Amino acid sequence: MRFLIIRACAIGDFVLNLPALRALAADHPRARFTLVGYPGTLALARAFLPIDEICSIENTPWSSLFQGPLNALSFDAAWVWMKEPILAENLRRSGISKVFHASPFPSAGHAAEHLLRTINLETPELPDLWDRSSRRIVLHPGSGSPSKVWPRFRELALSLPEAEILLGPCETRLNVSNSCLENLSLLQVVQELRRCRLFIGNDSGITHVAAYWGTPTVALFGATDPNVWGPMGRRVSLLHKSSLEDISVDDVRKLL
Repeated sequence: MRFLIIRACAIGDFVLNLPALRALAADHPRARFTLVGYPGTLALARAFLPIDEICSIENTPWSSLFQGPLNALSFDAAWVWMKEPILAENLRRSGISKVFHASPFPSAGHAAEHLLRTINLETPELPDLWDRSSRRIVLHPGSGSPSKVWPRFRELALSLPEAEILLGPCETRLNVSNSCLENLSLLQVVQELRRCRLFIGNDSGITHVAAYWGTPTVALFGATDPNVWGPMGRRVSLLHKSSLEDISVDDVRKLL
């Protein structure tokens, strides 16, 4: 069977979609998947799904689905998690007989549970891809939104000189002597996170990755509701206060 998945979203949102994708794969063990969205993010699914192809929603032919149907597509079924139904409608007009569409945004409950409800399948067991052999601590002081950045990462790094700091392409250094991990692809980041004793990060996609892969993770949450958007994983400690400034370094160090 050939399944088509259309999911164009940020890293954290896609990680929250992985339980639903894994449930589909478990329910259809002979299926192969084609994923359409943002390829750098969708590559995360290779750890969990049998994938034939990963394609960009921004390139032809897939971008043409926003205007109309494509020539007959040879998929047995398609799942589209997007707010608007236009792509799902055009997939049906393209010859796919089974097309399932649902909004990715929950009206209640956790986002991952909502996505599972859209396919009416049970939650799969949380994965455990953590490599326990390392004693490294990795700090990630960045996030997609400045409002989600805990303001005391520099103070924490100074108190943990052995910790490594993971920097993304748009993040600035903390002006500390800690060694840095930078200029890494997302898949390289995954491998670094699998091989550390502890990861500490903000409400960010990278924190979702560390948690879901099974790495011991301290997630720092402020205004965002973790009951809806919190990271999933076997070893997650969540520090949540209405204001990130109310989370102290001592609060974090107690979880080391």
